[in-house]
Amino acid sequence: MTKIKRITPTDFRGEYMSAMSADFAILKTPIQIHDIAKTSGFIQVPTPLHRPEFNFIVHITKGTALQQVDANDIAIKENEILFVRQGNVTSLKEVSADAAGYIILFEDQILNQILSKQELIKLFSVNVVINLPNPDSLWLNSLFELLNTELYQAEPNLGICYSLFQAGLQKVFVSSTALNKSVNRSAEITFLFKELVYKYYIEQKSVLFYANELSVSENYLHRCIKESIGESPKEWINKVSILQSQLLLRDLTKSISEVAFELNYGDPSYFGRLFKKIVGSTPSEYRTSITQDLSE
Repeated sequence: MTKIKRITPTDFRGEYMSAMSADFAILKTPIQIHDIAKTSGFIQVPTPLHRPEFNFIVHITKGTALQQVDANDIAIKENEILFVRQGNVTSLKEVSADAAGYIILFEDQILNQILSKQELIKLFSVNVVINLPNPDSLWLNSLFELLNTELYQAEPNLGICYSLFQAGLQKVFVSSTALNKSVNRSAEITFLFKELVYKYYIEQKSVLFYANELSVSENYLHRCIKESIGESPKEWINKVSILQSQLLLRDLTKSISEVAFELNYGDPSYFGRLFKKIVGSTPSEYRTSITQDLSE
C-alpha cells in the first residue's frame, strides 16, 4: 500500500523552498525556524497539500497569510498566531508581499519535554487563530529572533533553544483568554479521539473502535465530539479519510478505484459519493482541477 506523502521537518525546505539561495543554512534539528520576511519569496505558494510529520506555528507581525488546515482556510493577520498539529492536511495558500514574522516547525518530542498534557490539549484544541495584544506579540517576536540566532549558530545549544521556545509558549498561554480556560472532559476526549483518527483512519473507520480505545461508550464519544467540534465522530473520521484521499489523487498514475481501495473503502462508488459530499466535487473533477493547476 502506498503511504500518503508525509513531510518531515528536514524535508520542508527541499520540498517548498527549492529556489532558495545556497547561502541559507539547512537546519536538521528537532526545532526549526524560518523568518517569513526573508524566506516567503522562496516558498512556492500555494504549497501542495501535504501531511507534515511535525507541528508548526505561524506568527505574523506584519501583513497576512492564508493557511489551509484540513478543510478550512484560515486567515492570519498582524499579531496573530496559528498552531497546527501534525497529522493535519495542510497547505500554505497565500503570503502577502509585506508579510513578516516566523514559522516554527517542531517535533512532538519537544512538546512532551516542555508542556504538560493539559497544556498540550489546550494548545491544539482551540483550533482557531489566537490574537495577541500588540506588546505581547512584539515580545514574542523578539524571543523568536533570539531563537533564530541560536538555531543558526554553527553548533546551536538545543537546551537554550527549547528553553526559549518554552518561554514563548508560556507567553502565549498567559496572553490568550481562550488558552486560560480549564480543559473539560469533552475537550480532552476530542483531542485524544483526533490523535487516534490521524493514526488509524485507514484501517479503522468504526466509531466503536475509537470508543473502545478511549474506554468510553459510543454514545458518550458522540456527545463529546458533537459538543466540541459540531460534528459526529463518524463525520470526522470520514472527513479525515477524504482529506487524505486528496493527497493520493495527486498521483495521476493511480486510478480513483485504487485510491478508494488504499483508503480501505471497498466500494469506489460509495467513496465517490462521500468525496463529493465533503469536498464539493467528484474525485474525477478534483483531479481535473489539479491537472489544470499544474499546466498553468
